[in-house]
This record gives sequence, structure tokens and C-alpha cells, in this order.
Amino acid sequence: MAIDLEQPSGEHEAENVGPNEGGITVDDGEIHSGEVDVNSSMVESIVKGGANAEPHIGMEFESKGAAYSCYKEYAKSMGFGISIKNSRRSKISGEFIDAKYACSRYGSKHESSKVINPRPCSKTDCKASMHVKRRQDGKWVIHNFIKDHNHELLPSQAHFFRSHRNINIDALHAIKRRRKMYALMSKQPDGNQDFGYPNKDIINEFDKGRYLVLEGGDMQAMLEHFMDMQDENSNFFYAMDLNEEQRLRNVFWVDAKGRQDYINFGDVVCFDTTYISSKYKMPLVPFIGVNHHYQFTLFGFALIADETTSTFLWLMNTWLRSMGGRAPNVIVTDQDKALKAAIAEIFPNTRHCFCLWHILRKIPEKLGHITKRHENFMKKFNKCIYRSCTEEQFEKRWWKMVDRFELKTDEWFQSLYEDRKYWVPYYMNDTFFAGMSTAQRSESINSSLDRYIHRKTTLKEFVEHYVVVLQDRYEEEAKADLDTWHKQPALRSPSPFEKQMSTIYTHAIFRKFQVEVLGVVACHPKMEKEDETTITYRVQDFEEQQDFLVSWNERKLEISCLCHSYEYKGFLCRHAMIVLQISGVSNIPSHYVLKRWTKDAKSRHTMRQGLEGVQSRVQRYNDLCQRAIKLGEEGSLSQDSYNIAFRALDEALRECVGVNNSIQSAVNANISATYGIHDIEEEDQDSFGAKSNKFWD
Repeated sequence: MAIDLEQPSGEHEAENVGPNEGGITVDDGEIHSGEVDVNSSMVESIVKGGANAEPHIGMEFESKGAAYSCYKEYAKSMGFGISIKNSRRSKISGEFIDAKYACSRYGSKHESSKVINPRPCSKTDCKASMHVKRRQDGKWVIHNFIKDHNHELLPSQAHFFRSHRNINIDALHAIKRRRKMYALMSKQPDGNQDFGYPNKDIINEFDKGRYLVLEGGDMQAMLEHFMDMQDENSNFFYAMDLNEEQRLRNVFWVDAKGRQDYINFGDVVCFDTTYISSKYKMPLVPFIGVNHHYQFTLFGFALIADETTSTFLWLMNTWLRSMGGRAPNVIVTDQDKALKAAIAEIFPNTRHCFCLWHILRKIPEKLGHITKRHENFMKKFNKCIYRSCTEEQFEKRWWKMVDRFELKTDEWFQSLYEDRKYWVPYYMNDTFFAGMSTAQRSESINSSLDRYIHRKTTLKEFVEHYVVVLQDRYEEEAKADLDTWHKQPALRSPSPFEKQMSTIYTHAIFRKFQVEVLGVVACHPKMEKEDETTITYRVQDFEEQQDFLVSWNERKLEISCLCHSYEYKGFLCRHAMIVLQISGVSNIPSHYVLKRWTKDAKSRHTMRQGLEGVQSRVQRYNDLCQRAIKLGEEGSLSQDSYNIAFRALDEALRECVGVNNSIQSAVNANISATYGIHDIEEEDQDSFGAKSNKFWD
């Protein structure tokens, strides 16, 4: 089906569209399922017609779009913006037969005494324009062309005009996809051309899972939001999945900062299908990570019509594409068969684990009849889960629970045992989770989102709140960055380990590490055995009321504890530190310092952006561009003003380059002094090593 690329009738300034705007299952300029191919002959005619040719009366074009493209390219080369004054369709055929394009300064300013703070107006009553008409043979011809302008032309600043931003064929593709999306979203079974869906009262079970049930105006609000986000930053990503009836089924999106954060903190990802929003109980599923300040960071959101394997396959594959095809080391989800199958297919080398918080939350529902009759069930359950340090201990305690509480025939409890390697801490003690597998972590993530979203939040409301969520995330991270770099945490012991890590860890991680340092005083080590390379200690932890075996290889500076705190949390436990202490080691070995927990966790590219973050850089860039335009206009009026502007720009450029180089040199020097430059280069090459969770391999 051919989709008209032309602008609607009426005067408006021509504007290009970002490469992904309005796309149907689109990412980074690529179109996937649900799209219609661009008419190749149309694109060819546009390219042929617009190669900086000066228009003239009688000039022919294969299409109206080619005529528009020609005038736009001409305007760009001459240095003026354009707008579409009007376009007219045939009353008989409904096809376009007439169009007029003009300089963006065409027309005069409309005065109004009612406007208190009128906006600046660039209209100068310029008459420059091009009028084209469609002949009976289908070709378009220039009927009238006015070349002269009544204002100065600015060819060197032409790219700043709204109509000339990012002009390329991809923009035409994007316009096509946007119009295709609006056309598809307006198709309703009841003939209603609104963007909403049928009233929830007439939705039956047959419709469940076939498409997203949205409120009127929700779809339009979402599309407009996506387009605005891409206008602000072209790295904003979104994709849409349509069913066989061309109805919206699934949506995924992620902002530019989420994609950048994934580079630094995408080792562990939580995919939460249990978070439900809107009065229609529409599933809102976030992809969540943890940054170096132990704050949750967003790697994307999705709206899904159902929770089937096919839906999860589409979503996981789409999310993976948005992250450059780089799979996480660990993905944490709810216990779900369909999700389990999809992850196994899309992420075959990723460690899939179930969120313990989700499992614990299901106990009142699944085992309420047990907990009501046996008050000590949760005590026994927690002991089995949290206190089992060996497989033998876990098996013994589990089957004891099964017999004692008569759970042999309980299907859910049986499924927990079958999936034990996905969620029981003992089976995951060699896996780094960045703190995301604990009950407290998931609870804090959900409670943070609950500040903005509740069960009756509509999609339109969520779109408005989404920007606030992102802004609050940025501000919290920026404040933590500032505190970490400019404030020194208070020391609470004479431990050299505490002093060492106070200058390396972020404040949030240091506080957690500090708890372990202070816990050393409650530990009593005793040598258990010794061989040629390794000494094994039994450390009695009086606070935990449990013994832990710690192995120490002095030659390789390798230490491991039965509690697996380092592997699990990313920093050494008190049991390991007491052994290091009695062995005369005064510094934590560098390979036990995870980069993702340090002040230098962000990549060099990210750090160069400054503490203000991505959004403020965009704002600074836009502000400088606006000022540069004003300087260009004033500086070009005379040779003297040109010389002044040129010297100022040249000097400013040299100073900016010098400042940025100095900042980067200081950062690199700090990194090199702390860790050693060779180690940093190795880490940059592979910060997602699947075989090791250590800072440097």
C-alpha cells in the first residue's frame, strides 16, 4: 500500500524527522517487522530532482515530493529556510494537483494587542516562492518561480534552519514510517478513527493478548513523546510490534542515557514483569540495572499485550538490538516458563536467575494454607535458603521441610525445587548480582517507581511522568557523583583497608564495605590446614554465629571465602579481611576491586561529559548554537566585525580544547595512579568478561 509522503494542506514550516521517528519496530534507522518498503522510484526521482539545481519555470519532476526536495536543496545552498504554504487535492480523484513552497520569511507579522509577551517573528513579507502543478501525465512542473528575497541570505548557516536539519533519504523514510504508524493505529474494528481502543467493558477474553487495550489519546501521546525524545537526542530508541491485524501489540523504548549506562553497568540486568501499571492492568515491564552509587538505572521500558514466549522473544531480541547486541552477564527475572524459554534462546551465554524477592512475595498466595497452620514455616524456609553453605545442607533442610509441612504434592513448591539453581543463593554464590537479587533491592526499585506510577495511571499520564522519572534519576546520580568526588567519607576504624577503599569506592559502596570492615572485630580465625600453595582458615563469625572456611594463596594473592560475598556482592567480606590482616597484607589486592563500584566506574567518554550528564550537554550545545547564529549574523555585517568574531571564536576554541584536555589528563592520571594504566586499558577492552567477575583479569 502506497503511503503519501506529502505534508498536509495548510501553511507550516518544513521540518525533517529523526531517523527513527514514527517507525514500526525500528532501531537506528533500520526497519523491521510490520513496515512497508519505500517506493524506490519515488526516492530516485527525489534524488535526481534535487541536486542543488536552480528551479525555473517549466522545470519538470516525477513527483510532488521531488519538486519539494529540489526547492529545499536549492534553499539550503542559497541560505534560506522554507515552508509549505499550501497544497491542494483534486475534488474528483483526491490526488494532489497543486502545491506552493516559499521562503520561511514569506508573509508578514500579525500584530495583536492581546498578546502580552509576543514571540519573536522572522517574517519580512519576502515573496520568494515556487509554485508547482501536476499535469495530466502525472508529472509535476514549475508554474511560477520568484527568486529574489528582501533579506540577507546565510548559506554558511543554512544547516541551522529548521527545514534543513539532517536532510537525507532516511528522513523521507522516517516521514513514511510516521504516517504509516498513524494510519495503522487509527484502524479500529468499530470504524472509529480515534487513536483509542474499544471501551474496556466490551473487551472479551478473545481479545486478551491480541493487542494493547489503550484509552483514547494514549497512542497519539506516546508517539508524540517518542518523536520529541528523538528530536532532543537521536540515540533515543523505540520499537513497535504489530499483530496480524496491524494492531499494536508490544512497545519498547529506551532513552539515550539508558543506552550509555548499559555500557558501564549492563553486567547485571533485572527484567521485572510483575510491575503493572494503568487502570487496564496493562503490563509495564522495565529493564533495570544498578549504577556505581547503588542507585537503580533504567535500561528501557516495554508495554506488552501478553506474557507468551513469542512476545518475550520479540522483546528480548529488540532490547538486545537497542544495546548494540551486547548481552548481559546476568539477567534476573520472575519465575516464568515462557520467559525462561525466551531467555534461553536469545541469551544462551547469560546466567539467568530468578529474583528471590518475587519468590518470597508469592509465598502468602501459594502457601498461605501452610503459613497459617505453621507459624515456624518461614523461619525454616529462610534457614534452608539463606544458611545453607553446601548442597548437602540445602538438600537435607529442603526435604525435611517437605516432610514436616506435607508439601510433596504441592506443584508450586515442587517447581521451586526443580528451578533451585535459578534462585537458591548457594547455587548462585559464584555469580555477581550487583545487589539486585536481594529482597531489599527489588523492593526499593518498585517503591521508587511507585513515587511516579500507580495501578490507575494511564499511558498518557505515564508518558508525562516518564520524563520526570528520568530527570530525577539524572539529578540523583549527579549529586552522588559530586559528593563522591568532592567529599571524603568519615573513617570509623584504624583499618588500612578502610582507609584505602575510602578513596576508591563511591560513598554508597564504601558504606557497605565499611560494615564488613567493622565486622572484622567479631571474627576469630584459626588455621584449618595447609598445603604447598594454600592455607585454609576456619573463621568463627560471632555476629553471624557461624563458621566460614577461607582459602588464602599468598603467592598469587588469591583469597576466597565460603560465604562468597565477593562473588555475590562485589567486595571482600570480613572473613577474608581478617585472614589478610593476620597474613600481613595491608591493602586489598587490585583484582578484588570491581571497577563498577569505583569512582571511575564510568567509561572515559562518559566522564568527559561532566557531572551534569547527557541532558545538560544537549542544553549547552543548543545554547551555544543559538549564540553562534547571532554572532554569525552580526559578525558578517562588516570586515571589522568579522575579524572580531573570528578572533573570538578561534581563541575560545583553543581554550575549550585546552580545558577539556586538562580535565581528561587529570582523570587519566588519577586512574593510572590508583590502579595502573595497563590494567585500565585491559578493562576498557572487555568490561563484560563472562569468565571472570574480577576488576582486572
